[in-house]
Amino acid sequence: MVETLCNNGANSIWEHSLLDPASIMSGRRKANPQDKVHPNKAEFIRAKYQMLAFVHRLPCRDDDSVTAKDLSKQLHSSVRTGNLETCLRLLSLGAQANFFHPEKGNTPLHVASKAGQILQAELLAVYGADPGTQDSNGKTPVDYARQGGHHELAERLVEIQYELTDRLAFYLCGRKPATSLSYY
Repeated sequence: MVETLCNNGANSIWEHSLLDPASIMSGRRKANPQDKVHPNKAEFIRAKYQMLAFVHRLPCRDDDSVTAKDLSKQLHSSVRTGNLETCLRLLSLGAQANFFHPEKGNTPLHVASKAGQILQAELLAVYGADPGTQDSNGKTPVDYARQGGHHELAERLVEIQYELTDRLAFYLCGRKPATSLSYY
C-alpha cells in the first residue's frame, strides 16, 4: 500500500505546504540528502508523517461537521476504485474512515471489501476503520470480502481486527496466535 501511494505521488499530500509557494511556513524546508540524520532528518520525518505538519488543512469554519460529512461521502464513493491517492487526500482533509452512510447503510470499508480493494481497505484500517462494524443488514466487511470471493482481503481484515489482541497474546505468552486457524 505504501509503495503504491509513493509511486502515485502521495508526497504531494504529505508535503503540501512545502510545495505550495503561496503558503510558505515559518522557514520550514524539506530535509536535504546532505543534512544530518539527527536532528534534522529525524525532526523532518516526525513532522511530516507523525504530526502531519505539512498536510493541507481546510480552513476552520462553523460548518466543519458538514464539510467532514461531505468529504466522508466522497470517500465512501471513492474506495470502490483503485485510486489510493484520492482516498488519502480525502482522509487527510478530514474524511472519517468509519463514516456510516445514512442512505446506503454501510461504511467505506464495506464498500472497499465488496469491490475487492485490498489496498483501499489497508488505507482505511490505518486511518482507524473498524473491520468488525456491521452494516444495516448485519454484515461486516469480512462477510462482503468472503461473499465476493476476495479471500486474501477477508484474511487480512481478520488479521487487522485481531492485531492488538494478537500482539498482547504474543507479549504475554511468547507465541503468535493463528487467528485464521482459530488457534489462540
